[in-house]
Order: sequence, then C-alpha cells, then structure tokens
Amino acid sequence: MESRAWLYMTLSWLIPGSGFYLLGRRRDGIIIFFSIIYFFFVGLILGGRFVGPNEGSPLTVFLTFAQLGNGLLFFAGKLLGWGAKIKVSWSSDYGTFFIMGGGLINYLATAKVGYLLEGR
Repeated sequence: MESRAWLYMTLSWLIPGSGFYLLGRRRDGIIIFFSIIYFFFVGLILGGRFVGPNEGSPLTVFLTFAQLGNGLLFFAGKLLGWGAKIKVSWSSDYGTFFIMGGGLINYLATAKVGYLLEGR
C-alpha cells in the first residue's frame, strides 16, 4: 500500500471522516464525523466508561481495541477524565458499548478509505 494511503487511513482513524473528506467525498466524511461524535458523547451521557485491557478478563482487550477506534476522541476523553468513574446504573453498560460501537464503525470507515485509495 502506498504511503498516501497510510497517511489518509491514519488521519481517518484519528479524526473520523477526514479520510473521506480528503478524498473529495465530503458528504460521507461529514456524516461519519458527526455519527462517531454522536456515538461517543451519547455513550458518555449514558455513563459509559473507558475499559482498560488489564481488568481481569480477556474480553477487555477487545473492548479497549474497539474504544481506541474513536481516535483523538478516545485520547481526549482519557486525558480529561471522561468516563473514568464507575457508575452503577442501568445505562452504564449501554454507554460503554455506545463508545465501543463508535470506534468499530470508525475502523470500518478507515478500512473503506484504504479500499477506495487502492481502487484508484
């Protein structure tokens, strides 16, 4: 894969939708950007938390990987302490999975950017 593809895919992972935007598919980039932001912040509002890979279960490695898919949102959230408190409520697990879902969708969008660049 050429270096431009890696650059676009890295940018697309860090800033959701940016890869599509740079490819000239601005509408797709904007939709992905706001969708990932929506998933991330709804997850935080529902009481979601960031899962670390060392919490005693092998599944937490997958959860951490999925949440890392949010790119800079994940790192900003960790840095600012969002989602750090363990909240016991009916919605906290849903919130955690909303954050995870946004990351997984962003991975798919990033892979699509690479696919589109290879097709050119």
